[in-house]
Amino acid sequence: MNKKEINRTDVPILVDGNLDKPVWRNALKTQRFGHIDGSELGYFDTRASFLWDDDALYAGFWAEDHDIHCTHNERSALVWPENTVELYIAGPGAYYTLAVAPNGNRSEMFFIWKDSYKHGGRYDIPEFDLADKKPMVFGGDSGPHHPRGMRWGFFDWTFPNLQIAIDIDGTLDVRNDIDRSWKVEMALPWDGISRLFDGLMSPIPGTSLSLACARCQMIQHRGQAFPCIWTPEPLPNGDLHDPTNYFSWKLT
Repeated sequence: MNKKEINRTDVPILVDGNLDKPVWRNALKTQRFGHIDGSELGYFDTRASFLWDDDALYAGFWAEDHDIHCTHNERSALVWPENTVELYIAGPGAYYTLAVAPNGNRSEMFFIWKDSYKHGGRYDIPEFDLADKKPMVFGGDSGPHHPRGMRWGFFDWTFPNLQIAIDIDGTLDVRNDIDRSWKVEMALPWDGISRLFDGLMSPIPGTSLSLACARCQMIQHRGQAFPCIWTPEPLPNGDLHDPTNYFSWKLT
């Protein structure tokens, strides 16, 4: 799918992990994910699709996998040593990241750029109170650095009324059989997405969203494990935490 379009659906979507529903079968899908640097296709077929209605933005992920398992490792700063599918959404002053593992574990982070955190401004509210929430600081004395400057990372923030469902075609965490795939279905209400903008998000055809999606696959070889990051298209500098790399998707 070269066109970055998100079609409106007039069919109510029940988030149950079933991506064989007609509404998803008829939705536009991305091309097969490849390595984030564009060097080659991912080892497993991975694709994503988006839909929208008045209530929410919907995302579906199809992830081929012959050994569906979780590493059960926890996130350390920006590193996520786990098999996941991931969604990134950016606004002018902040961006949100969501990673979902096959067992349903998720990691959410909300990043606010220092230059957009102003007294009396959009993010000067109890939900993002720096003294109370004690977010991590990125881009100060230690990295990762970015030309825009410092950002705060709120690791305890949760997307309001987020819905996630997973369907596994295989046996989770059974390592001695051959699995087929796992699928993830998400609904992100516009109220939560509005946190990235100056006011309530009122979706209408023609509205553009800055999005990226990815899959992290932990590859095991000779007793070592290393992550491979796959995306629908190569990112200019290979950095999913640089929103200038995201693509503009238009609601149609």
